[in-house]
Amino acid sequence: MDYFRGRLHAIRSHCRSTIEEESGPVNAAKTPAGAPAHQDIACLAYSRWEARGRQGGSSLEDWFHAERELKERK
Repeated sequence: MDYFRGRLHAIRSHCRSTIEEESGPVNAAKTPAGAPAHQDIACLAYSRWEARGRQGGSSLEDWFHAERELKERK
């Protein structure tokens, strides 16, 4: 299953650099108040897929779970 359709390396690199920088949410100016940034959701959904051994599951389920988790953190 090509989870992010050939963009795995780019997403992995971006997620790691974002986490290392600890600069806050990416694209914060473009997201409504209280809504998690798109890239933050993508990174968390990707990490859920990696935690499963990069197999199975649903990318949509991972996305919604990540979005819900980030909203609860605020």
